Amino acid sequence: MSKVLGNYLPSEVVDMLNQGRTTAVLSSLTEQGNPHAMPVHLMAAPNERTIFAALLRNHQTVKNIIVNGRAFLTLMEGSDMAYGIQCGASLIRDPMKASKAMCMLKLEVKEVKSDTTPTVIVVEGIKIKHRSLKTTEFLEAIFDELRNS
Repeated sequence: MSKVLGNYLPSEVVDMLNQGRTTAVLSSLTEQGNPHAMPVHLMAAPNERTIFAALLRNHQTVKNIIVNGRAFLTLMEGSDMAYGIQCGASLIRDPMKASKAMCMLKLEVKEVKSDTTPTVIVVEGIKIKHRSLKTTEFLEAIFDELRNS
């Protein structure tokens, strides 16, 4: 059952995002008003009202955010965490310093709701595995820039 928690991230979400091991679903709206969703794991939260995310510069989500400035982040993770986060969104760095192929978005938290239910328990979220050591090094450089912005 959905329950609006307020307009800030719970501390457990801030901590989880800053660990760099979470994959969420970032949704935006196309110019035609159609939903567009994508997995995103390059995120950091400097505080309870802000999330920085890195995406490929030419991704449709980036184009959508430039046009309408709105996004929705769905986060499901172990320990029975299920959150929907409504955000204002803007492009703040293009390109990123760590990679010319990437840009940085700023997601400003507008509303956070808990979507846990009395009937099921979330035990695990979306899990990923790096394809190579080069991937690990690349992602660490991106995370470092996000965390230090």
